[in-house]
Amino acid sequence: MFELAGRMTPLVTPFTDDGASIGEVRIARLVRFYAERGAEGFAIATDTGEFTTLTFAERKQVVEWVQRSCQGSLPLVVNASTLATSSSLDIAQHAARHGARAVLLMPPYYGQFSQAEHVEHVRVVSAYSKLPVVVVDAQELLQEDAKTNISHIPNVHMAWNAPNAPFVATDWFRCYSLIVDPLAGVPGSTEADFVLRNRAAVAKTLLLDSDLEVGKPRMPVQPIPYREIRSAA
Repeated sequence: MFELAGRMTPLVTPFTDDGASIGEVRIARLVRFYAERGAEGFAIATDTGEFTTLTFAERKQVVEWVQRSCQGSLPLVVNASTLATSSSLDIAQHAARHGARAVLLMPPYYGQFSQAEHVEHVRVVSAYSKLPVVVVDAQELLQEDAKTNISHIPNVHMAWNAPNAPFVATDWFRCYSLIVDPLAGVPGSTEADFVLRNRAAVAKTLLLDSDLEVGKPRMPVQPIPYREIRSAA
């Protein structure tokens, strides 16, 4: 049984002004901001968290710093998607050691893999991380037989579109009563804000409305001017 429920916030990853490292103090402020406004949990290192620009060490560091700021009061789900089963398992096991309640896992998103290889990738991460695994097929790589086989793996669950989501992504999906939603992370934002633009860049710009400095997105993504978002809203 999948026990997580609620509307979780996919966190941006705050960087220092030069983008060279993660801002520990900025993470603490961000977590406190959401906790004071009734956040129900956090999704870490999703698309909104710019996971493809983070080193594996940085992905682990974010988990540790968010958990320390939460002090165990809010559930965390951690994106463990990588191109290698061993790397995904490493991130998932680290997440388990630091109090995460579940991991998100996309099928390897670059390369040519058989459906059986996709299924085995999920099975190994689930079996050896001991955490529930939510499979997010963002690029629709899984055929129906593979989805069926994955759904039969103990403690593994397929994600599907959240009520307001035009697609499934690591930061925008539903799994039973759990909803991860970028709109939960930016007060006053709308679906239109996030559909056609990089969600990390949008979120970082709009969070300035709440006086939250979270740094720029990492290159190659460029910051989006505030007026460009609001003029199109």
